[in-house]
Amino acid sequence: MQLVTDPIRRLVHRRFAMLGLFCALALTMTWWFIVARGLWLAIEWAAA
Repeated sequence: MQLVTDPIRRLVHRRFAMLGLFCALALTMTWWFIVARGLWLAIEWAAA
């Protein structure tokens, strides 16, 4: 039975690992976009 479940478990693990990696990348990019936008607004406010 383990011979059947082992490849399935590895496939599911690989899929969720990729999903987790893409989610982490999306969260990081969103965070840096928010930080960059905040810095841009702070610079414009200070220069006004």
